[in-house]
Amino acid sequence: MKRGFLNAAPKSSKKDSYAEDVIASADAKISNGSHEVGESLLNSHGKEEESLDCATSPSLPPLTPPQAPSAQTRPIVPEPVEAQREAVPPHDAGPSSQEQPKEEVNEGRGESEASQTPPPPIAPTAEVVGDPGAQSVRVKCDCGDNPEGTSYVFLVESDDQNQHLSKSSLPSNGACEACIDGLLPGRHYKLCVAISSPSFPSSPEDVVGTAFQGPKTSFVAGPAPPETPAAPTVGGKSKTSVKLRWSPPAHSCGSAVTSYTCEVFRNPLDGGVPVATYDGPDARFEAKGLRAGTPYMARVAATNALGTSPYSEWVMVSTSATVPGIPEEPLCAQIGLGWIGVAWGPPSEDGGSSITAYTLEVEEGPEGSGYIAKYSGPNTVFVLQGAAPTVPYRFRVKASSAVGGSQFSSPLEVVGACGPTGPPGICVVERQYSHALTVAWTPPEVLNGAPPLMYQVGMRPLVEGVATNFVVVHTGDACRCDVGGLQPACLYEFVVVAVSAHGPSPPSSPSVLETACAPPDGPDPPFLVSGGPNFLHIGWRPPAITNGSPPVCFRLEAVGGDYEPVVVFEGPSFEAPLQNLQPGKALWLRVSAANALGYGPPSPTVCFTTGLLPPGPPSGVCADKITKTSARLQWEASQHDGGGVVTGYRVQCARLAGSGEEAGAPWSLMVEGVETRVCTVEKLMAGTQYTARVQAINTEGVGLPSPSVTFSTEAGPPGAPDAPTLVGDPAGCELSLCWAAPERCNGADVSEYCLQVQDLSQGGGFSALYTGCLTSFDVSSLRPGTPYAFRVRAANSAGSGPFSPSLNVTTTAVAPGPPLAVTPIAVTHNTLKLKWSPPAFTGGSAPHAYSVMVSDEGGTEAKEAWSGPTTSCKIKVFPDTVAHVSVVAFNAIGPGTSSSICSVTIPPAPVKQAPVMQPPKTLAAPNVSVKGPHSAVVSWGMGGKNKGCEYELELSVGGAEQDFASCYSGSQCIHSLQNLQPNETYSVRVAALNDAGRGHWSAVADFFTKASPGKNQNKPPGAPERLELEKAGKSLLKFRWKEGPDGEASGVSYRVEVCAEGADEFAACYTGKTLEYCAKKLKPNRRYTVRVQALNKWGASPYCMEKTFKTAGDGGVVQGIVVVLIAVLLTFSFLGFDFFAFLR
Repeated sequence: MKRGFLNAAPKSSKKDSYAEDVIASADAKISNGSHEVGESLLNSHGKEEESLDCATSPSLPPLTPPQAPSAQTRPIVPEPVEAQREAVPPHDAGPSSQEQPKEEVNEGRGESEASQTPPPPIAPTAEVVGDPGAQSVRVKCDCGDNPEGTSYVFLVESDDQNQHLSKSSLPSNGACEACIDGLLPGRHYKLCVAISSPSFPSSPEDVVGTAFQGPKTSFVAGPAPPETPAAPTVGGKSKTSVKLRWSPPAHSCGSAVTSYTCEVFRNPLDGGVPVATYDGPDARFEAKGLRAGTPYMARVAATNALGTSPYSEWVMVSTSATVPGIPEEPLCAQIGLGWIGVAWGPPSEDGGSSITAYTLEVEEGPEGSGYIAKYSGPNTVFVLQGAAPTVPYRFRVKASSAVGGSQFSSPLEVVGACGPTGPPGICVVERQYSHALTVAWTPPEVLNGAPPLMYQVGMRPLVEGVATNFVVVHTGDACRCDVGGLQPACLYEFVVVAVSAHGPSPPSSPSVLETACAPPDGPDPPFLVSGGPNFLHIGWRPPAITNGSPPVCFRLEAVGGDYEPVVVFEGPSFEAPLQNLQPGKALWLRVSAANALGYGPPSPTVCFTTGLLPPGPPSGVCADKITKTSARLQWEASQHDGGGVVTGYRVQCARLAGSGEEAGAPWSLMVEGVETRVCTVEKLMAGTQYTARVQAINTEGVGLPSPSVTFSTEAGPPGAPDAPTLVGDPAGCELSLCWAAPERCNGADVSEYCLQVQDLSQGGGFSALYTGCLTSFDVSSLRPGTPYAFRVRAANSAGSGPFSPSLNVTTTAVAPGPPLAVTPIAVTHNTLKLKWSPPAFTGGSAPHAYSVMVSDEGGTEAKEAWSGPTTSCKIKVFPDTVAHVSVVAFNAIGPGTSSSICSVTIPPAPVKQAPVMQPPKTLAAPNVSVKGPHSAVVSWGMGGKNKGCEYELELSVGGAEQDFASCYSGSQCIHSLQNLQPNETYSVRVAALNDAGRGHWSAVADFFTKASPGKNQNKPPGAPERLELEKAGKSLLKFRWKEGPDGEASGVSYRVEVCAEGADEFAACYTGKTLEYCAKKLKPNRRYTVRVQALNKWGASPYCMEKTFKTAGDGGVVQGIVVVLIAVLLTFSFLGFDFFAFLR
């Protein structure tokens, strides 16, 4: 083994420069080996303040002299020249070589310093452990007797010296072992161990350190699939084939290449299959059966005994282009009279070159006439103009590209279209009538291949300012027709159309024809100009249609039943006065007009009625069936009705004073709309004299009144007095009342009064207090602080009148009675909780506060321990005593009587015990961070005072609570979940644990894992369907639903929301993967609206159709109320309180 110094003495600058070069060369080689060497052996260079510590250096680059190495050792990195000079003899020179003393570095150093230098360490031989791998090898060495602190570095170098690897190791049990990564498969390597001594000279001017390397061992890295070959190249091509060739991979990785796989794709991005494939030992391949002028993508991979290499990079190749294919036969797109439109499509094969133009040729007439080019260009449509009817035309097309033109397509034969005929001649009049015309015309001159089969005549009247449409008035094969139903002396416009087998022709030129004159049409109905009861002034207008001659005379006729019409006026005027007529009489009139040709038809008949007069006064008015408040009146009809029917009567009454003269407002009582001659007048005053009269009514108005009749009503009960009044102020439970007589006695004097009282606090009715002739009364025995109502009524010989308005009076209140049932409800050593009932007697004012008085068992004076408005309280007491408690009620008057004393024994104070450890508090819901399709990180808080606790984490798939399983237990507040399913819903919860047990589970946190690459389901699911009720109880509703669209996909969960009747918002109550849910803790006999929503990673679906379900009713409400009432009655009876006497 050779030995050398790493650096020479720092005095020589040349040596320092050479050492720096060696260190830089070693660092560069280690870096080129793509392997981390560790810390450098040299921590500093050229600094006198620091020294090199080899014992702690993890790695050492190999340094040997630059001379030729011995047969046993071959240096990986040449050692410096200075180190070569100081090197010791080789390892195999004999045992005496290891015993030689080390030579001095500097000449001035003494013998005593050299004698103290320890012997150098010996570099061991490195060995390979097991079989080397394709990219790593495990090595070891025996440390031997080297001193402690010696550093070991395993050095690996490829045979071509293009790769250098190293790995430092620390000795363990006298040996070092390491694993060196970064090998290239199938390559040859050499292995050795480099060591460094732990001792260094103390002087910075001396050598900084030494390094040694052991013998080298050769090994071969394990085989692997070959490296990626280079992309294939094109060796030749044709219209349907491509020749490809490639070179073997740069290194076969320890195993010879046995075959190659070459794939040719049309478009590798669309996921299709290759169009050509080769698998064999040759490094060339010809892909056949390809399309001309088409680009393709090719790649190649190599295979050996260990597997197949990755595919090479893509290379694009293209076949040669050719002429386009033959286009398909053209199509007849449209055809019309004189033109033909054709269209065609591109050929199915373009030959690898884009179509640049199309050529269309046309042959007209019989076959063989010869094709003529009509179009050449890029369009795929063409219109041939000037096509003759019934003549055949043949069309063919070819496509052209940069390579050349295709063959012509199959010909398309189209026959020229026939069309309608030309327009016929204009219409002329043959015979003229006042209501008809006979017209004729000539046939069309142009037939267009087909004769006319029939003619259609259109007509429209010519009305000034009005545009009308033509109406067909005749259809037939003759060239003449009769047109009836026309108006006299009117202009009409006629056109005619010839119809052949190919449709209607254009219309002929319009012609205007006129009918003959006639007597005028009937005028509009006559109208009333003015009128009265004895005359009518009638007017009319001339007829709108005079039929060619203006009117010169008018005739007004009266028509009546079966009689002949009577002429009442004739002349040229437009008005006629009619005198000496009866009022209200009907007259039926009509008018007719005459021109030079005679009288026309009369107008419609109109009924005119003369005016009306009000009717005369009725007669014989009398009164009978007279009562206290009503009387019946009768009369005879009027002698004159004024020309109209009497529609009703008006009855008027007036109250008279005792002297017979009218009193008050005259005719204050009135009855309208009496249809018969009998009327009962209501709401009269008893014992009063009245006068009455009657008027008749028709449509003209109200007639004169009849003579008056006088009558008197019977006596009746008196009217209502005014409300009683209070005399002075109420004094305790007594008060004085007085009242006045009623304003009306209704024909009889008042004989007595009745005074009644009502207790408003009890809610009962009125009861009588006094009956007599006095108008005042003193009331006693009333309850204090109680509201009362008083009323009075008068009576005479005819009966009792109505009650007066009520007078409300409240008596003066007094102090309340004692509270009831003072009961202790909770007793501790220092507190006492009490409750009591309000006093039965409130003194007319409800209690607004209570005072609790307490005295001890020594009989000391009671002191107030609490005061307030409630009927329960909690007071402080002394332990191991007897408390005597009483309660006093307060109302608006003051304090009442004290309750009975309640004695309570207070227990002694308890002995303090050590605190008992409690389970930890409930933690907040954990936080989840999804890292990918198979992993997520869950974290949670410590939970405030939950220090020193451990935690348990549970996981559930799909959100189902019954499927929770423990996935972590420990003291950390974070945990990573692995091996999850992609695109899935999970739920987690966490709880804290201590020596007292486990706390409650936290709220559940739901999360979704990410979808696996390649899946294209990134959309929300569809809405759930068919939400149905399965079961309804008093406090639960169970319902189910069906999956919506994409509901069966992985990762879909459901969220249920419920809204109670009367609530404003929905509340989420469930999230999970099941298709049913049972909502609990609901109120009975109440409606709840339910909706369901589907969820996945990409969002939420719309809600399903909302449905309302109702819980079952609670039939025990009425029984519960009855039981409570019975318990209350028994309690009052037990306390000696007569509840029913109190109600009375």
